[in-house]
Amino acid sequence: MGLSIGNKIELVRLDQIIRNDSNKKVFSSKICDIMPKNTLQISMPIYEGKIVPLNVDDRYSACFYTDKGLLQTNVVVSARYRSGNLFFLEVVMLGKLEKVQRREFYRYKCIMNGRMRIASDEEYEMGDRYVPSDKEAEWNDMKIIDISGGGLKVVSKLELEKNEIVRVDFKIAIFGAVHSFHILARILSNSMIAGHTGLYEQRLEFLKMNSEDRDIIIKFIFESERQNRAKESGLK
Repeated sequence: MGLSIGNKIELVRLDQIIRNDSNKKVFSSKICDIMPKNTLQISMPIYEGKIVPLNVDDRYSACFYTDKGLLQTNVVVSARYRSGNLFFLEVVMLGKLEKVQRREFYRYKCIMNGRMRIASDEEYEMGDRYVPSDKEAEWNDMKIIDISGGGLKVVSKLELEKNEIVRVDFKIAIFGAVHSFHILARILSNSMIAGHTGLYEQRLEFLKMNSEDRDIIIKFIFESERQNRAKESGLK
């Protein structure tokens, strides 16, 4: 099947995908048990930090993050219940698992250092052909708090407007090698952190990113999740 207990899942209502809804809600869950007849027991999904009791008979597109890559199929909620202090759903897979390329779908929580500066129009237009000058905007430190193949969530002291273009620099280590990234990104949201004057939380979407850099980030996420599962199971 390709699925394992502990695999992360992202669920999106099927009708939102069919309508190509721009405000899709992405529910996070994980596999708790693999049952007969294409049925999975999964944790009750979480959205914006809150448990969401999905309705029985509702249909979702399910994206599974496995050691073999991203696998997708449609599912229907067949049951929901509570066991002790835990809440579960049972979902039935409606088709075969297919490998997909939706790399930006899953966000991996982390703490990493990086830096960011506002990019010029010329820099955006030229992309990798841009040659830095002595008049570059000042770099600002940022703290990366989650990463995906599609972007970042960061904390910084730089107040930015939605849709502003920035350049981000950061490094990740995987399989004993350190990879440096210098990527253009668009600001999707910017909000002041309550109780922390002068600190902002920002969501960024990568722009003009090459497939090699994206693949390295996805491998980093998969390997980090694998190591986390190993630690949780006491194998490391």
